[in-house]
Amino acid sequence: MKAVQVNEYGPSDVLTHVELDTPRPGPGEVAIDVEYAGVNFAEVMFRRGQFKIGVPHIPGLEVSGTVAAVGPGVTGLTIGGRVAALTLAGGGYAETVVTRADWTAPLDGPATDLSPLLAAALPCNVPVAMGLLEDAARLRVGETVLVTAPAGGVGAIVAQLARRMGASAVYGVTGSPDKTDYALGLGYDRIFTPDQLAEGIPDATDGLGVDILLDSIGGPLRASALDLLAPLGRCVIFGDASDHDTPFPGNSLWASSKSITGYNLGALAHARPTLIRDRLHHALTTTATGDLRVDVTELPLTEAAKAHDILESRTGTGKYVLRVR
Repeated sequence: MKAVQVNEYGPSDVLTHVELDTPRPGPGEVAIDVEYAGVNFAEVMFRRGQFKIGVPHIPGLEVSGTVAAVGPGVTGLTIGGRVAALTLAGGGYAETVVTRADWTAPLDGPATDLSPLLAAALPCNVPVAMGLLEDAARLRVGETVLVTAPAGGVGAIVAQLARRMGASAVYGVTGSPDKTDYALGLGYDRIFTPDQLAEGIPDATDGLGVDILLDSIGGPLRASALDLLAPLGRCVIFGDASDHDTPFPGNSLWASSKSITGYNLGALAHARPTLIRDRLHHALTTTATGDLRVDVTELPLTEAAKAHDILESRTGTGKYVLRVR
């Protein structure tokens, strides 16, 4: 089978096109003939070596396609059936991938007519956005939200979901004018540049600060945004695109009645697979019925490096998906 593989950590040109044997599923697993593979910033971080997951490694954390084979003990999935799946051990940038059956959802019921392109764009970003707001931040009606990457794959979903959950205002921060216009079209109330944030958030919230900060950037932006949390405000960390971790003195959180937590889809999918599969079903249904806007840019598998470059340079908007077949 054709695949894209990382043989050493480094820039996007370490993504190598290879021919490999087709994998077979074991107990509780399913093999999927991949049509499309979503691209996520976590895959950039893996490629750069921020997480030492070992090489050689095939990136790709989410796919759509058809079931090619099922392993012992698998029920509810049929050979030839259309599916979307999380492939959290990697492998999505390949013509066939093996993943856990309980991370795989049939494209049936309301999701029957969902295109494979769109289906591949959903398994990571939409469940993450749901989990950030519902499980980690525990958004309540009337609260305000600040997102540090409002035009990315997760940020584009967060504004829509937060509105539906009753947020009184949703703000974003980005340095790109193009991303500002895009994010405002998704339902953000105001978008600030990093330089505007220190004055803009107090002005927008009558000096109170925001109730929730959702941060996937890290570094100085995270540190400055933390100062803008209201008392009892919650910061949820779900990424580190800047590759610059920020230390947090515990006493400052105690003194200001603020809290910091984290959200990691991979950790939850291993610990609570039923929760994540339910979220995946909900993501597919919500998008198929038109209740959620997901903007997708399609690239061929041969341009995997280009997709990584776009995400790494923070010049893209919405979701990027690779066409595998």
